[in-house]
Amino acid sequence: MDEDINDMLERLKFSEEESKRVISTKRNNENLQGYEAWAVGKIMAKEKLNQEAMYRVLKSLWFTKDEVSFVALNEDVILEKFENVKVRSRILNLMPWFFNQCLFAMLPFIKGQELDGYDFNITPFWIRIFNIP
Repeated sequence: MDEDINDMLERLKFSEEESKRVISTKRNNENLQGYEAWAVGKIMAKEKLNQEAMYRVLKSLWFTKDEVSFVALNEDVILEKFENVKVRSRILNLMPWFFNQCLFAMLPFIKGQELDGYDFNITPFWIRIFNIP
């Protein structure tokens, strides 16, 4: 049975028009939004990190029930696709994020902007200072 399905999948071909279509099978798509709910992130690390582990850790830290997708654009830059703008805004407001003692800087995605146009070297931090007279 499995071999029959695999044989049929190998013979399956899409026309050029069909291959460009994206069909969502999810129900209740009223909360889903396009690129407005995306963010671009960059990991500030000298060595290469395990990206799959980073994705799992960040998803667990963000405490969201909504789906989050990660797309590696190059070695350091990652596109995060959130289901809605509200979730993206909450996560961006809770920055900075760290993984393996490396900063993960995030910015809102801007349609049409090149990766070089994102300025990842400026990130807001909260600093708490004790025992100041």
